[in-house]
Amino acid sequence: MKALKFVLLSLYIGIAIPAFSTYVWTQKASFPGAARVELATFTIGGNGYISCGIGYSNAKYNDCWQWNASNNVWTQMASLPSSPRYGCSGFSINNKGYVVCGWATVSQQLNELWEYDQSSNSWTQKANFPGSARYTATSFVINNLAYVGLGYTPYFNDFYKYDGLTNSWTQIANFPGTARQNASGLSLNGKGYVIGGHEDANNDFNDFYEYDPVTDSWTVKPNLFSNGRFGATEFTFNNLGFYGMGGTYQTNFNDFYEYDPVSGVWTSIPSISGFSRKSSGTFSIGSAGYVYGGNFLNGLLSNELWELSNVSAINDVAQVSSVVYNSTTSHLMVNTHLSKPTILKIYDIKGKWIQSFSIRSGQQNVMLSLRLDPSVYLYQFNNGVTGKLVVQY
Repeated sequence: MKALKFVLLSLYIGIAIPAFSTYVWTQKASFPGAARVELATFTIGGNGYISCGIGYSNAKYNDCWQWNASNNVWTQMASLPSSPRYGCSGFSINNKGYVVCGWATVSQQLNELWEYDQSSNSWTQKANFPGSARYTATSFVINNLAYVGLGYTPYFNDFYKYDGLTNSWTQIANFPGTARQNASGLSLNGKGYVIGGHEDANNDFNDFYEYDPVTDSWTVKPNLFSNGRFGATEFTFNNLGFYGMGGTYQTNFNDFYEYDPVSGVWTSIPSISGFSRKSSGTFSIGSAGYVYGGNFLNGLLSNELWELSNVSAINDVAQVSSVVYNSTTSHLMVNTHLSKPTILKIYDIKGKWIQSFSIRSGQQNVMLSLRLDPSVYLYQFNNGVTGKLVVQY
């Protein structure tokens, strides 16, 4: 017979516990439109937007959809009033969203810039991108100025800065690395970053560059890893950068990393469970990053939306007295003092969701059937209480 073993690392009334943090992926409402890749994305307030892209049977789109973070609902908005396109880039500045460049047909690359106004649900064409027409360009935003460059037709290494207040473009220092397309761009602490991309079917990059707008100069940073890739996922929140997945023409990857610009350190974190993917759409809202869709390499496209967020311990919370696991009976015993219904979620130490439980208001001693192997687990209530649970036999 197994020995009874109670292990408790929890939140007691009036007693602080050491803080810990990890990342958790949570699946949100799937996109209701046609599945697609190589789309444009941007964020305005608490809403994420996706527009354009290419789907099954080479279908191209110019529609636009809004995802509201507070109610987890998708809503179709006004379509971009121009040709369907894909391989376009998106960014947001001054509370407006933008779609730039792209590919309408094999013989029609684009240098158009379109501005989306959330308040009027309308599009306005702005000053054309001044470089050669292209698709799969890279963009990032620093201090409400957008930076767009690289891309294909053929490969480019030029970069330009866009000021939405004056509707004007200015060329900046060329990207110093090999000309490329489908590279990732993000910005942190007043600097811009370009990661990866590819030049052709057999030349995938893993290099990493930092752009300083004050000196208009680029600096080579240490490579992240050995696997060059394109079409990766990137976003920022909490003053940290996040990058991963993507792939080559031969394979896709499912790894994911956090970048701290202060220490210059990359840290491996959990990735989305299931298929590896590339050419997803990404945006950030508040303290979370989001990944839409992607190409699974087997011909299938995803319509999933996933959220990456940080699970952090909260000290001195009086609503949850204890969370205890009884390994003899395989039950989770929760002592609560909740005035509202809540959801308890259990994750493994890598942040992968295991099971969720509903707890009614007024319940105080709750016994939940749950089989856990010996390991370290994380729990999270939807009122913000989190903790760590160690299971031993």
